[in-house]
Amino acid sequence: MGMSGGSAEGNDKSEGQSFSCKNKLTALVVDNGGVCRVIQTALLRSYGVETEAVETGEAEVELIASGATFNLIIIEMLLPVLNGPETARQIRTMGAQSMILGITAFFDERDQQEFLAAGADEFIEKPLSPEVVIPIIRELHN
Repeated sequence: MGMSGGSAEGNDKSEGQSFSCKNKLTALVVDNGGVCRVIQTALLRSYGVETEAVETGEAEVELIASGATFNLIIIEMLLPVLNGPETARQIRTMGAQSMILGITAFFDERDQQEFLAAGADEFIEKPLSPEVVIPIIRELHN
């Protein structure tokens, strides 16, 4: 991805150890489900990732258009008006270099193909977990 940075230290929390970033990473969570948005944001922050959250794809596009940059953007598949893949497509067209993680409550191979074709780097089923987050944080540091 071309991200600069050092190395991450520690093991994941699922092993009872702590893990945190040496260098600050930034993330944006785009999810219209309030509880999911709060949980995803809290999980990322627990690993030292500076995290913002918005409810809609339109809000995300506005942030990117205003010059905001993020190392990681997590986008819910089923957003109102501008869905996840269309949001990803628009910000890629705008030049966003962020890692994009598409996320959904119900995994479907067609949705995965649509999200990846729109510019997402990965597509997973909820919940976002340490097993998913830690390897991504480590990848962004390298």
